[in-house]
Amino acid sequence: MSLIQAQPLPQRDSTNAPSRTTSAPVSPLVKIEKQYRAFLSKRYISFAWRSGIWITSILSSSIFLYTGSFGKIPLAILFSLPVFVSLALLLRVRKSYITQPPKPIPRSTISGLIISSIWNERSITLLFTYAVYSLTISNVWCTLVGTDKLALFNPTTRNKLALNERRIVLCSSNLILFLFLGSKDIFGVGDKLRPTWPQKKIPFARAVQNSIFDNLTFDTSNSLSTTLIWSTLVPFAYKLVLRSYVWKWVNWRIWALFFRPFIGSFARPSTRAPGAWSLAPQLLVLDLVALIILQLPVKAMMPYVTQPLNFDAFYKKSPLTPERYLITALKSQDPYYLQFTLMELLRISHIPSHRKALFSDVSKSPNLIIELWQELLLQLGQVNVSLSSAIPSQDSPPTSSTPSRPNAPDPRSIPIRQADIFRPITKKQSTYGLKEVLDGPIKSIPPAPIAKATEVTNLAVSKIEQVQSQVVGKIETTPIGETVLKETRGWKKGFYEWIGQDWAKRGLKNNAKDWLLAQRIIEIMTTLAIASIEEDTYGYIQQVLPASLEAIVRLRSSIMSLEARLSYQAGILGQGREGAIREVGTELSIARGACENAIRRIGEKFGPTLGAFRFAPSIAQALGNICKS
Repeated sequence: MSLIQAQPLPQRDSTNAPSRTTSAPVSPLVKIEKQYRAFLSKRYISFAWRSGIWITSILSSSIFLYTGSFGKIPLAILFSLPVFVSLALLLRVRKSYITQPPKPIPRSTISGLIISSIWNERSITLLFTYAVYSLTISNVWCTLVGTDKLALFNPTTRNKLALNERRIVLCSSNLILFLFLGSKDIFGVGDKLRPTWPQKKIPFARAVQNSIFDNLTFDTSNSLSTTLIWSTLVPFAYKLVLRSYVWKWVNWRIWALFFRPFIGSFARPSTRAPGAWSLAPQLLVLDLVALIILQLPVKAMMPYVTQPLNFDAFYKKSPLTPERYLITALKSQDPYYLQFTLMELLRISHIPSHRKALFSDVSKSPNLIIELWQELLLQLGQVNVSLSSAIPSQDSPPTSSTPSRPNAPDPRSIPIRQADIFRPITKKQSTYGLKEVLDGPIKSIPPAPIAKATEVTNLAVSKIEQVQSQVVGKIETTPIGETVLKETRGWKKGFYEWIGQDWAKRGLKNNAKDWLLAQRIIEIMTTLAIASIEEDTYGYIQQVLPASLEAIVRLRSSIMSLEARLSYQAGILGQGREGAIREVGTELSIARGACENAIRRIGEKFGPTLGAFRFAPSIAQALGNICKS
């Protein structure tokens, strides 16, 4: 008998056995967003190629005009690559302000405004890219010029690697100039970082031309005047401040141990030191070249990011019909992609053939028009929630996580004939009685020492105000003093008005940032509702019209509540309150007017037919007041 006996093989554990993982099917929404992303990427790549050609042409022509040498052109073409990379970084950060707009917290003080505007990740990144672009174009330009005056090193008897003072001054001054231009963008001067979405469809080439020419006059002239003033002031600052004080302080106090061999000659009188006025033409040429290279790509970028997409190419590659394609795309939670979907929906809502495809669908519930209306109302509800939410304060910054509602129903399961998704949540009844509300909290009488101190303080303040008014009155009696005080008061008034406007813009960005989405949704609903009078054979729109009107009324109510809330909170601004209230009223009056105009247009078309619908008393009263006004 053999000693070796056959042993049964061990059973393979099915849990540890490698199994073929089947990839989950990709949802249609993911495929649609992928098409959006691919198309936008191709469009942005074409913009990048055009920007590269612009950089190469400007750099080559400017270096030829400055030096008069054709031999520098190939070198300029080669050195345009690092300039292109630095400019691409800057444009990418500016693009993020359009695709993902920031939500700054409102601030009531000038210190809080400045610190919160500069000290955040987005602003620091933008200023960093401005610095990278400035240092790149400055060093490239000085290298292309190729003279000893602009070389990187200026050897001395003490150190062969001593830096060239002229080049350091030119690069540093250009850096400060572009950091100032970047700060103007951050503080909202001219709203250069604000996305500009098109209101109507025009040819893409004409949209790019309009974007360039619309911003070419005021913006470019303002930047050129800033560059000229800066190029004139730097020689004076170099002569009076930089060489007399700054270099000595840096050389002997801060970096003496490390950088004295490299910049030690900057603080000594020498024939190698650049003259104050010899810096002016070189600095002016450098600043102008850097500014011209930057201006055109910045002004032309907006249409490449916001113009409508080519949906005809998407329809051909998708198995979905155009109407079903757009209904699926409406489920996206990305506001940037929703803008393109709503622009296309607004376009096809004016085309009878597309409307016929919606109105003639007799498929089982929900059919196309009902499903489209449901998605539109859901997106409108998201905007309504944003308008109704509390404004984050500077003491309690907003958190990214939102409280979960396990008992909340699925919004798509709510009947669309009821506008339940817009009904406010029922609040608990207040435990305070009417008397406490009218009389306010009970105030205790302060002790006698505190009352005496308060009286002395008020008396001192009144004395100070009296002396101040007397001094101001004496100054106003002189012609020069009256002019100075008048200009000072004008600057002060403009300063506080700017604080109020910036506070209001921040509050609106937090709550009404997606208002353009709501405006397009209301326009789509109104267009389809008016067209349904003659084209809707089966009366689908009549089923959803009450919910639509109620949704628009509730959205209008949220806008009015936001306006009242912002106007009340603007009291913390002091003298900037009027500017904040004016800015809030101007912006939100447009939104309120869009809701009212939509209701009036529907009321004029349907007329007495609306009397057959039943609304809540408050909704019915609001509809009647709007239609009568």
